[in-house]
Amino acid sequence: MKNLLLSFSVLSVFLFFPSCIKEPEPPRAVIMVYKLDQNGVKWPVGNCEVRIEITGGTSQPELIEYASKAKLTGHDGQVEYDFKYEGIVYVKAQKGDGKESCGRGVLILKEGQVCYEEIRLSACE
Repeated sequence: MKNLLLSFSVLSVFLFFPSCIKEPEPPRAVIMVYKLDQNGVKWPVGNCEVRIEITGGTSQPELIEYASKAKLTGHDGQVEYDFKYEGIVYVKAQKGDGKESCGRGVLILKEGQVCYEEIRLSACE
């Protein structure tokens, strides 16, 4: 009877313990693109292209895919990205043909966290 109780206890630990371990959430990013008016008030910029920039070699398919296709901000000036891994990623935003207004930002991605980045558009250099 003791052996049966002991084996049931061990078995229940192995069956229920893995369900208690929670995988950390993958990193996410919310990017807000805005312009300043003459009074210093932030205005969201809709329909603005946001693109991940790859600076050096990467083997992460998601970054290559994000870099090849720009996402457009909504009317609220925001765009969201879901990532698989932690890291530091550069972001570029541009409105119009790219000479009109653009801006850059940096995302510091950590597991289980949402990275919020604001990019101010100004005249391109």
